[in-house]
Amino acid sequence: MKSQAGNVMLIGLSASLLWHFSNIWRYGNHLIVEPNIVILSVETAGLLFILAFGVAKCIIDLKR
Repeated sequence: MKSQAGNVMLIGLSASLLWHFSNIWRYGNHLIVEPNIVILSVETAGLLFILAFGVAKCIIDLKR
């Protein structure tokens, strides 16, 4: 049960942060501005990796 709760929190956190980053990509800013495209790309890729990791771990745990 703890593992599943951790997976849900991991997915939720990365999804909420990705929402803000997607707004930066679409509109150029969203309460915060990241003018450096390289840093924005690295942050976005990192959050996508964390989201994929959380989803994969959740699926693996559900199969057990």
